[in-house]
Amino acid sequence: MLAYNLAEEAAKMIKTITNPIAIVSVAGLYRTGKSYLLNRIVLNRSNGFGVGPTVNPCTKGMWVWGTPINVGKTSVLIVDSEGTGALNDSDVNHDTRIFALAVLLASSFVYNSVGAIDEGALESLSFVVNLTKFIQMRSNEEPDSEEYGEFMPQFFWVLRDFSL
Repeated sequence: MLAYNLAEEAAKMIKTITNPIAIVSVAGLYRTGKSYLLNRIVLNRSNGFGVGPTVNPCTKGMWVWGTPINVGKTSVLIVDSEGTGALNDSDVNHDTRIFALAVLLASSFVYNSVGAIDEGALESLSFVVNLTKFIQMRSNEEPDSEEYGEFMPQFFWVLRDFSL
């Protein structure tokens, strides 16, 4: 079984947080502007998470912004994730694992896509639905949909560069 590790620097930063923690994570296809979206809209910065001008992905794995954003008495961590569908992915399950981790860690989950809503975007989103079914199968009890709502993140779909 493949394991992911939390970088020591991120672990140290998280251990210093004494407030309740909320996590905003973003996922979507590679090279669609997830890091840029977080930099400009969430962090209100022109730089932050790495972005680049080539087709090569900048983000590998998942990255936590080094400073929480304090909202009231809550510390919000911003998490950028590696894009799905990268050309150099050697493990076909890697995308699924990263996407699942982004959903499961999040208090608020942002799905970023570019252009028209197509079959590929809908397939990626069907993963979220199937994830809840998997959790239900692994559980001894079958919670109702309202109980799932307590544990699933708020969902936001950012549709960029769309025109009719």
